[in-house]
Amino acid sequence: MSHSCGTHRCHRVSCEGRRSPWAPVRTPARTPLRRMSVGRCGAPLLEGHRTPTDVHRLAQHMAEVLVGRRAPEVLRAHLTVPVREELRRLRGSVVCVMTPRLTRVFHQRLGVDGMEASAVIDCGDRARVFAFRLRKEEGRWVCTRLETDRRR
Repeated sequence: MSHSCGTHRCHRVSCEGRRSPWAPVRTPARTPLRRMSVGRCGAPLLEGHRTPTDVHRLAQHMAEVLVGRRAPEVLRAHLTVPVREELRRLRGSVVCVMTPRLTRVFHQRLGVDGMEASAVIDCGDRARVFAFRLRKEEGRWVCTRLETDRRR
């Protein structure tokens, strides 16, 4: 039931203008002094959840190659030759009992026609990550560099 504040006065201590003992405390970690527009090194912050659909789809296909459920030759139009050879070497190196599912894909633009992205693969009991660099060629994204969390 709702009531107006003027007709009913609450007599509890927390309602008399004092802070509740359970209210969160303002700390520098929770409340930054200013809103950051660039990172520590001067690069713009990650754009996060607004990853373009075609980049997210390419990340999903690359995750399927890393798990061993897709051949790297299928992605020929979206990979440079060194990246395709790297994927061929890494194919099946990520142990995943289920179909790989990307839990997160982050990206950061590098100029007008460049992008860097990273993806987290959910493999059930363990998460794996990989990062890749893209450039726009003839209207499609082409992966030019790949890094995984696997040791070489």
